[in-house]
Amino acid sequence: MDIFHIEEEIILKSWDDIIHRPCYKSPVEPNKYHFIHISAFYSLKGESAHCGVSDCLKEHNRGFLVNTADKNETNLCEDCVQRFFNVSFEKQKKILQDNSVIRKQKIRLNKVLEQNSIREQVNELKQAYQGANWLYHVLTSFCDTYPMELLSTLKELATNKEQSTALSERIENECNQSQRDEIEKLQGLNIFVLDIREELILKILKPLIALEKLTVETDENPSLTRYCKWADGLDEQFSLVEELIEEGQLFFAPFNLERLKSIPLSKSNTHLVQSLNWNINKAAKK
Repeated sequence: MDIFHIEEEIILKSWDDIIHRPCYKSPVEPNKYHFIHISAFYSLKGESAHCGVSDCLKEHNRGFLVNTADKNETNLCEDCVQRFFNVSFEKQKKILQDNSVIRKQKIRLNKVLEQNSIREQVNELKQAYQGANWLYHVLTSFCDTYPMELLSTLKELATNKEQSTALSERIENECNQSQRDEIEKLQGLNIFVLDIREELILKILKPLIALEKLTVETDENPSLTRYCKWADGLDEQFSLVEELIEEGQLFFAPFNLERLKSIPLSKSNTHLVQSLNWNINKAAKK
């Protein structure tokens, strides 16, 4: 599996850290060396550095380590960074700090990419007996078969059962105690609020596929914050999917489906729900 390439993180805390780097050269003549990349910044306390450019050599405390076209390194003071790269110390420091954050994000995400467990978990949840695939097909068939009035009521019961005054009054006025008890016992209603395909595929698998594509793109600094949030929430998201599948199993249990006949609907829809001979096994095989 492709992973992000991790650049070396260079931390310069002293003048010795600069001059003892293997490819460091100073002084260098600006007309002979082409400065191509700023790789690190330094801000020394209690000591001074000397600019690596031969026509400057200025003593300073803040500057940058830069790469040359011949794969060597030298250091530039603030004035020479402005001269050769047309950028201020503070602006370039911010760029390097942002790059350091992205580097840490890449390291975090590589740990995710190096595992095969995410795809395996997705496939297991999809293909399991009465798993995600089963729930998707059965629920789709159920919604295509039963009247919209029932589906809307089930969603209302799931989202605001206690707050829905109109529904509560209808149950109170049109149902006997036995029917009210059956409605109260209804299980698995969250499958009408959360979409199993969205929770499993769109929120787990698709971000993984998109992240894998980012590892081979030429953009060195992609926006990775949302992928880190995705990675941090994976365990919770998988738990939500597992709970949703369990809710589906509870809802489509024969004794729970029988409770639907107690829900107050229009006369025609009540008759339809009570007379329907919906085959869950046939729906699951689609």
